[in-house]
Amino acid sequence: MHITLKFSDFFTKEIFCKIMTTKMPLGLSRSTLFRSFSTNKRKDTAGILVIGDEILKGQTEDTNSRYLTKEIYKMGVKVKKISVIGDVVSEVSEEVKFFSKSFDKVITTGGIGPTHDDITFEAVAKAFNEPLVLDPTLHKLCMKFYNTTNANIPGMKMAFIPQSAKLNFKSNISSQPLIYPNISIHNVYMFPGIPELLIKTFRSVKDGIFRNNEHYFTKCLYLNTSESDIVQILDTVVRQHPEVQFGSYPKLSNKQYQVKLTIESSSEQNTTLAYEKLLQLLPEGSIVNINDIEEK
Repeated sequence: MHITLKFSDFFTKEIFCKIMTTKMPLGLSRSTLFRSFSTNKRKDTAGILVIGDEILKGQTEDTNSRYLTKEIYKMGVKVKKISVIGDVVSEVSEEVKFFSKSFDKVITTGGIGPTHDDITFEAVAKAFNEPLVLDPTLHKLCMKFYNTTNANIPGMKMAFIPQSAKLNFKSNISSQPLIYPNISIHNVYMFPGIPELLIKTFRSVKDGIFRNNEHYFTKCLYLNTSESDIVQILDTVVRQHPEVQFGSYPKLSNKQYQVKLTIESSSEQNTTLAYEKLLQLLPEGSIVNINDIEEK
């Protein structure tokens, strides 16, 4: 049988070799395996870069990364790393290069604006060996916003972006187009640092960044016993369900519960089975009614 294969980010040489060396059951062709692999949903990874001296100095609280991790996770994508970095072009550039090679999607937040310390566009351009160029669309937006035709005003800095960058005004059909777009280049998406603007921008374009991913199914248990009392039970269930991820989080000085357990996977059935196994094995009376919990 002759097989013509076009490799892509999804369909790797490793997958090809795995299929070609697989011993085929009677009645199953290799073409069936190829179709199976090619229709599986990809599980993307993401990295977040928080840019700003004010974060490192403790002058501003970073709420953006917490918001992004929760929203990205809802879309079936795991954030693998968060890095906080100062307003130094060379350092941001190196971090962008590393993140771009390491993760499927890279989200930056901060460093977009008219002042001297807004260096994200410059650093990202440097990371991909591109010049900053005046984008015609952004040029018009800035002139309208600042009510001027002077291209040398500080605010016009926001119209200079990496040469091959794209403007993303929206991807969510229910959202209104953004006044100032999200800027992206390759797999790097640059967002503002002001939390209100970040949230508005992310909601508008997130569907265009993270598509066709499996969602994760999560269940939680709250216990009025210590971790040491349930460690053997938890270890047993972890071994029995290797496809499920478990988390154990003690709560000190908490009158409602002592430990929070999380059970999650990309399969609702697997998550439910592991959850029900824990219900069977945990000591009687150790589980706190979820309706009595006030998570903060």
